[in-house]
Amino acid sequence: MLILPSVPTTMDLPTYYKLGETRAEVSIDSVEENRNIVISLVSQARYTINIFSQELDEQLYDNEVFEKHIFELATRHRSIEIRILVQDSSLAIRNSHRLIRLAQRLTSSIFIKKPARQFKDTQSAFLTVDGIGMLYRVQGDNRNYRASVNFMSPQRTSKLDDFFTEVWEHSDLDPQVRRLFM
Repeated sequence: MLILPSVPTTMDLPTYYKLGETRAEVSIDSVEENRNIVISLVSQARYTINIFSQELDEQLYDNEVFEKHIFELATRHRSIEIRILVQDSSLAIRNSHRLIRLAQRLTSSIFIKKPARQFKDTQSAFLTVDGIGMLYRVQGDNRNYRASVNFMSPQRTSKLDDFFTEVWEHSDLDPQVRRLFM
């Protein structure tokens, strides 16, 4: 089991996990490990982030450090694209999720869609960064945090990104999120 610090700051994360360099496939299984890996991946992103999630897991994506890194990336350059597919955003909206609020403010960089019906039974959850780094959970529910992580896996990340793009192209803006824009 990989042990990462429980306080998720970029300075605390192991320096040997470098996006585009560290090739090791690592298995993790706790909320803390998932949160720290998500923050480490996002903090090193330069171009794209794709998030495929069941409910936009608050344990991973609704914290100040994650929000800060997403904001910095989204405001760095106009060509930056942060795409989020969330099966059910109702809980995140009800709880005023930081990422939802940020997407409402940065409408030209952060996009949230709801997958089309034919993809509603997909149970996995994943995060890909710059086409090379990824965190993948076979079961994306908020009770199972068993995941595989790789900071330099262009082939595996490409497959996840291809699936993401296919779902993205058949999806619409999440109507619950869109309502909040008015």
